[in-house]
Formats: sequence, C-alpha cells, structure tokens
Amino acid sequence: MEKFRSNEIHIVCLLDGKPGHEKQTLGIIQALEKKVPVKVTKIKVTRRSSWEFVYGMICLNLPCTCSNKTGIVKPDLVIATGSRTHQQALLYKKKHKIPVVTCMAPDRIYRSRFDLCFVPVHDGFKQKGNIVNTVGPPNCSVNRGGHKEKKGLILLGGIDQKSHRWNSADIIKKIEEIIKHGPGTDWLISSSPRTPDDMIAMLEKQSLRHTNVSFFNYEDTQPGWVEQQYDNSSVVWVTADSVSMMFEALTAGCKVGLIPVDWKKKNTKFERSVSFLVDNDFVLPFDAWVMQKGIWSGHDDLNEAQRCADIIITRWWQKNL
Repeated sequence: MEKFRSNEIHIVCLLDGKPGHEKQTLGIIQALEKKVPVKVTKIKVTRRSSWEFVYGMICLNLPCTCSNKTGIVKPDLVIATGSRTHQQALLYKKKHKIPVVTCMAPDRIYRSRFDLCFVPVHDGFKQKGNIVNTVGPPNCSVNRGGHKEKKGLILLGGIDQKSHRWNSADIIKKIEEIIKHGPGTDWLISSSPRTPDDMIAMLEKQSLRHTNVSFFNYEDTQPGWVEQQYDNSSVVWVTADSVSMMFEALTAGCKVGLIPVDWKKKNTKFERSVSFLVDNDFVLPFDAWVMQKGIWSGHDDLNEAQRCADIIITRWWQKNL
C-alpha cells in the first residue's frame, strides 16, 4: 500500500441497508473521527445480478480494472460490512491500491484479499493474519456517563425459527419479577421486528398494571431512540436472542441482564456469544440474578469500535495522530 500524505482520511463507506451491519461500519468511523480528521462518502450497495457478480469476479482476477462509474475522488480507505458489499469493496481496493476493512469473516473466495477483518470471537475464527478478533461486533454506542440509577430498560427480540423457541408467557413472568424487584425504578420496555403479536399484547396489558412501566412498540420509535435509552438507563435487560443489543448496552456503560431463551441447537455462534459474556461477567443471567438477589458483578469497559479504529490508525495513519 502507498503512503498517505493528507491529514484528512477519505473513507468510502459501503452500506447494504441492514441496520446491524451499518452500525458496525459507522461505529468504527465515528471512533476514527475522535482521533483523526475524516471525510466520509456513503454508498448504498444493492444486490448484484448474476451477470454483475460474474463481471466483478472477472475484474478482480484479471490485470485490467473496471471503470470508476461513481466518479468519486480517490479514497484512502474502504470499510464495508455485509457480504453484498464485499466484491465492490475489493474492486475499489484494486483500482485505487488502498486498504479495505470489514467487520465480519468474508466468504472464502474474498477473505485473503481484505487487509483487516474484525471478526467477533463467537464466530470461531482464530486471530491470525488479517483476522482480528473482537468481543462482539463494534457498534455506535458511547458511554456518556449519564446513567440514572432509577431508570431501567427491557429490550425484547422475538421469533427466529432457526435459532430458538420463543415462550411469550415465560418471558412475561420474568419481566414481571424484574419489575417487582425494583419498585422504585421507572422501566421502559421495547419490542423489535421479531416480537410476536401475543407478546406485544401482554406487554401492553402489563404496562397498564404498573405506574412505573411504559411500553414502546419499536414501530413507534424514531432512529436513535434506543441509544438515548442506553444513555439514561443504569440497567438494561435483553432477551438472549438479541446479542447485538447486549453489546450496544455494554458499550454504553450499562449493567446488562440476560433473559434466557430456549436454544434449538447447541454451540451455535449466538449461544457461544452469550456464554462468552456470561463466563467473563459482562452480563448477569436471570437465574443468577434471582439467586444473588440482584447483585451485579463489575466488568471491564467495552468499546470495540474504538479499539478497531485505533488498530486502523496504528497500521496506516500513525503519523496523523
């Protein structure tokens, strides 16, 4: 890779429209902005046709380069998360001879071509070469230190036929116990796109029974709402199927409780991720919370977006610091 002369780093950010992927990419960019001057060009990537995929592979593997149809001034770095973005990211690398970073383990046909792959440890890839393990995916959360002791948040996932069995009645009982244990706490509860209708109906009735409980259907919240709640809440309870929200809440500096689900298969990446958090005292499982009467263990601060950004700067822009 050639040396970079400008103090400002021009980043092309390829986005696939999936919120989880985009939060990982944007979280790293936000962390970079805290350390070095950054210019960002965001590009939405659509699903490629079979012909476009084949043409892209030809361009990647022949000495020639594809034409730059976007007209973008030469960038210094490409960050692209999501399999849909990877081929285009590598085409930028080939044309401009710049580093390319992703927040996942790309398909085998692309993997060795990336300069850095930030891969959550629960995905099972060893840290070596261009693979750097992270404690969960990077995200956009920030610990602003404004948590209010009597504010709590409960976040629910929902049905996923492949990974787990969802039991609305059991989960509502656990939420009821959480609420009763902290009568002086104001609780906000929010659903997600996967939360089933019967669970939403139960939550609406539950919120009416308690003056200190408010329920928000995810459809009625604005972008950034959940991040605002992380800032305010000292405790966040999350169902075990919503792993990304656990990492977001941890990064925001919240104490995180785990509401269990019934996994269909053992040793999946989701279960491994939850087990890692439990074993390292990042989160408190519901049963352990009941047994120890709500005593929370301390844990190390978690900010993987900043750690990823620091690795990028150290590798390519040390002189910009």
